[in-house]
Amino acid sequence: MSFTELYVFLNETEIPLEKRKDGFLEIIRKDHNENINSNIYAYYLSCEIEELKSTFLDALLSIIYEKTLRKFQFTRAFTTTEMTTSNGRIDIFIRDLINPVAIIIENKIHHRLNNDLLEYWNYFKSKDANKIGILLTLHNHVIPENVKDKFINITHWEWISKIKNIIDLNNINDTSQKIYLNDFFKTIENLTTTYKMNDSAKFFFQNAKKINETYETLLEGHKFLNDQYELIASKLGLQTFGSEITWKNIWDESNLIDTYFTIITKDLILGKAYKYQIILELNREDKAKESEIKEKFQNHPQFNNEYIGISKDSYKHLQVRDYEISIEELSRFSEIVISQIQKDFADLFIQIIKFLYPNKDISRWENNFILESQ
Repeated sequence: MSFTELYVFLNETEIPLEKRKDGFLEIIRKDHNENINSNIYAYYLSCEIEELKSTFLDALLSIIYEKTLRKFQFTRAFTTTEMTTSNGRIDIFIRDLINPVAIIIENKIHHRLNNDLLEYWNYFKSKDANKIGILLTLHNHVIPENVKDKFINITHWEWISKIKNIIDLNNINDTSQKIYLNDFFKTIENLTTTYKMNDSAKFFFQNAKKINETYETLLEGHKFLNDQYELIASKLGLQTFGSEITWKNIWDESNLIDTYFTIITKDLILGKAYKYQIILELNREDKAKESEIKEKFQNHPQFNNEYIGISKDSYKHLQVRDYEISIEELSRFSEIVISQIQKDFADLFIQIIKFLYPNKDISRWENNFILESQ
């Protein structure tokens, strides 16, 4: 494919983007853990917040009725997990402490079904009319022949969707509980859609050749910019630091000097604008001396309070300047950035270094910051 064809493809094709928000269980990589999943259901089925407890159980009973026309009533429900039987463990077991009614739940997220559901069924000694088994899965699953009249299949999303339709979160005063509940809903939604082909995945396979060629151009663009960072550092006699393509520190690594330049090219990389930033940054102990620096250099011609940036954690953006660049000028990116550093930052930078590090020898690179016209 020619660059012209690639350009047309990128500019005339609407690319579907599917963005998902991870819940806490995804972050700690426990979203596929069936025991944790069962414990969360059990918590809500037996928690002290009546609105939550009744909603989780009522939603489940409603689905059971829709699928079987069987009505189950609980006077005082009690939920346990990992109940040991002769040959296994029942994931979630809901029983009534007053009446001989029970729900036996086998919770499956991604494992194959190899449990003895009949043995689980027989564990609870009650009439068949007083109990029901549920195979709880991410997607529709066939019930084994020997328990077809005893177990039904309910998906996690069926249960959660029913809960969401019933519950009124405004009746729950505990803010943290609202956060936990919504987080759990999001995890179940993510799990349910994980194995489905969404529009983004479908678009890729329909346009794989073009997209792969596009990816090759992305790599070339990133390589060019990374090489430019290295060229800037090399010409200034400094070194680069940072693993992100959208920013890079330019610093004196051998002297361990914590006042340095940061070049941010996020707008360029993301295609938002032909803009970038050059930042004079203080880190660690240098940041702690910010007030001394400001007092000493407030009258320096390159120091301007309008260009002072953010302060966060261990670093401080002492001077921040925004620059625009054309696509034609990008081929000379390193040359242009060096010129701007020399023009807008150089003398201030060197004076601050000498103030903070009077015993450091910077003669190796100091003259690289002098403009050729000077």
